[in-house]
Amino acid sequence: MAEQPPAQDDRRLWLGNLDSRITEYQLLKIAQKCGKIEKFDMLFHRSGPMAGYPRGYAFVTYDRQQDSERALEMLNGKQIGDKHMVVRWAKNVNRDEMERAKPKIQIPALAGGSKAGAGGPVSQQTKIQALEAKLKMMESRSDDLIINKSVVGERPIIERYQYNKNAPNQQQQRSDSMKHRHHGPGRGGSRPGPYKSTRFK
Repeated sequence: MAEQPPAQDDRRLWLGNLDSRITEYQLLKIAQKCGKIEKFDMLFHRSGPMAGYPRGYAFVTYDRQQDSERALEMLNGKQIGDKHMVVRWAKNVNRDEMERAKPKIQIPALAGGSKAGAGGPVSQQTKIQALEAKLKMMESRSDDLIINKSVVGERPIIERYQYNKNAPNQQQQRSDSMKHRHHGPGRGGSRPGPYKSTRFK
């Protein structure tokens, strides 16, 4: 009889106090360095002014318990961006936090179902394959995180947006100014008269 894997609660970790700039892909790549991952969930705000922004924590379930223990030791207190990540066993985190609704991403590997049928449980191997497919999908449009990258001197996104939004008006004003200088002063200025011949009759 095959040996049963440890219960999920013994392999599931809570990753908290995350820098708001870190993306799902970047955090997944960091967690992946500690072992093979079975399931990964990064939670986001679903409503209100913060809709679409990360809640600041995530859950990761490793394939093996020893990998979870390694991640707990390696990642707890690790500085990522401007914050030190906090890692705890998920079973020790407040249950209300764990059960909050979070966005679901449909993954092709899961859409096909498993041998257990549409209503049956998804196998552990299928979950891993789905996670790998999701990782490849995100990898095609993401860059690796630059740890502790300084943001001093960077312009806020909203400021850059306003600059781009006002750029056409500023360009039009510069164009009008150039035309004004090219044609010279208006009515109040003096203009050279027509050429007159100096020949004597």
